[in-house]
Amino acid sequence: MDAGRLSPYWGEHAARYVFALPFVEGKSVLDIACGTGYGIGLLRSKAKFVTGVDIDPAAANEAKTGCGENGAVLLGNGLGLPFDDGTFDVITSFETLEHLHERGDFLAELQRVLTSDGTLILSTPNANYSKPVNGVPANPFHIHEYGPDELKAELETNFFVDQFLGQELDDSIQVSPFFEGQKRMPKDVSTRAKLLGWKVFNKIPVAARERLSNAIWGKPFYPTEMDYNFDEATVYSATTLVAVCRKR
Repeated sequence: MDAGRLSPYWGEHAARYVFALPFVEGKSVLDIACGTGYGIGLLRSKAKFVTGVDIDPAAANEAKTGCGENGAVLLGNGLGLPFDDGTFDVITSFETLEHLHERGDFLAELQRVLTSDGTLILSTPNANYSKPVNGVPANPFHIHEYGPDELKAELETNFFVDQFLGQELDDSIQVSPFFEGQKRMPKDVSTRAKLLGWKVFNKIPVAARERLSNAIWGKPFYPTEMDYNFDEATVYSATTLVAVCRKR
């Protein structure tokens, strides 16, 4: 198994790229802040060509190893992209906006390099869920986290928002792999027992844990990219906001 899939974060992040697949088929795609490139591998399965950009040299170099014939990775800054106006049919921007001071400039730059009929698919944490204190996120790497209404207003400066969705775990996943989600679980005896069982299972050596999980449940222990839902009904409560936008 790919080592990345053994992280509790894999499914949550990869789910966004799976969500994006219907939008990228046969298209020229920019994956901004592509990191180590796991999303590029997913997008390439449908896209005509995927260009990844990341500001971190180590991450960009690692991403280059998985580009294949219809992918490329450049070292670059999302505030000054090295592309002509209207270069890309689709842009994916997942979990990036919250790290920036110059968020308006970043969105304007994405709008610039998008074709006139292009699509931006963007995700960012939902402040309704994370509840920053006096505007300061608990995550020390985040500059600003948006509530749903604030994010939609920010996006509408440069884009038309066609879909505005919440991303969250499917109800079939009874125990979140994340500490914050576990803290919010009900306090009844049955739920506490499930959480204790999860914690015990989580301490089993990885190889044995995965063999047992596949034998018992027919899937990996941590939620996969198929265990997340995207629904407009949950936009005010979900952990993550996802917007599908057209260029204004």
